[in-house]
Amino acid sequence: MDLKLGKNQWRTLPFRFAPDLVAALSARVGQDRETSGRQLTIAQYVDAAMRLYLPSDTSAQLALAEELFIRREGDVPAGRQASHRVSPAVYDVASRLPNDLRSVGRARTGVHVYSAALDLFLTALNDEGPLA
Repeated sequence: MDLKLGKNQWRTLPFRFAPDLVAALSARVGQDRETSGRQLTIAQYVDAAMRLYLPSDTSAQLALAEELFIRREGDVPAGRQASHRVSPAVYDVASRLPNDLRSVGRARTGVHVYSAALDLFLTALNDEGPLA
């Protein structure tokens, strides 16, 4: 609803996610389109994932990235970049993230932070089952 009502307020921002998460996200969006009959977009899912799981605090973002790195036993590839339209709240946090990480000497950690948030979101969706 937020995208439909506040369409002109959503802005495009580049995100980089682990390739397997991109594939899982695409599959989930396709499945949910089918089961719900709604015209859902990947951007809506990216926004929801970041809104629910992306902390605004840099130290919390780094902790999130570390948890993903540990869960995957260090196997987090460089990632694939794509741009998505996101809500103002997500844009506010995510647009600052690269510079915030750079300022603490962790410039290349963004892919881990974004991937961790998306991974938590996809896990929660899988636990809930198909969208009705």
